[in-house]
Amino acid sequence: MENSAAVELLDILIGNSSRILLAGFGLRDAESAFFGVVDLLREVKGLKPCFLDRVGETFSRRALGGLGQGEVPVELIELVAHELRWPELIELARRRLDLVFRGDTSLAVGDIAVRLPLAYVEQWEDREFYRRYGFDENGEKAPT
Repeated sequence: MENSAAVELLDILIGNSSRILLAGFGLRDAESAFFGVVDLLREVKGLKPCFLDRVGETFSRRALGGLGQGEVPVELIELVAHELRWPELIELARRRLDLVFRGDTSLAVGDIAVRLPLAYVEQWEDREFYRRYGFDENGEKAPT
């Protein structure tokens, strides 16, 4: 896939993820678009800097969650961190902690800057929100 087409597809998938969440649907409804992003990032190695730029722009905003134009949903960022384990995402989280919260983790309780490192653990607790990891709609381990 040509790089410009891959960037366009990445933006469409991120935008679709945001629209699904903004419409009040949950992660299970956004799962397909989320994993579409993950799969695309795996397939097109040249997209990594582009995605990291978008995450950096998202993290530069004081308040997250509004899913504004160009904002990457934090749930998607956590999933990408869990799946791809890019160290650059941890660095961006540290930068957010420094810039937005002056390095004070007590001010950042619950923020993505503090939560993101947890996504790097194999048994990440938010896995239960995704069918791909073998969980049903109630977050219970589906029978295999």
